Amino acid sequence: MEGTPFQARVRSLHEGWLERRESWLLARAHDFDSQQRVLANIHRWASECIEDVRHVYGESLPVTIDPLAQQSRFAIAVGAGQRASFELVDRGSEDRPGWQVVARVAADGEAGEAPEEKRVRHWRRGQVEEILLSLLSAYERSLSREVSA
Repeated sequence: MEGTPFQARVRSLHEGWLERRESWLLARAHDFDSQQRVLANIHRWASECIEDVRHVYGESLPVTIDPLAQQSRFAIAVGAGQRASFELVDRGSEDRPGWQVVARVAADGEAGEAPEEKRVRHWRRGQVEEILLSLLSAYERSLSREVSA
């Protein structure tokens, strides 16, 4: 952050902690509305991350994100075979709601491969970044396989 005015650094710190506290409170609640807000946060973080990816890769890498709208799911696609979907699922019982956001990651793009399911108790931007980085790594590995074949 060298060269950044102190006020901007203070604002960034303050906003980061506000977001962490909100995220922590939402993670504790397992009702549909709270978890829908978690999913909306994840979608926002993913959209911001994708902009960073586009800045680095430019037009050479097709990367897309579905709109969230009123749905309880969205997906990210990197290249032809790397995909992550985020979905709101009910893992509760009749007596007690148990809504949570689940990510399913198919990073290697192999036909018929079951996506790896990731359940996170307290979603933060860093976890979304790690999922996107795993998709990018799988994309880069696929390019290396093409070159060596």
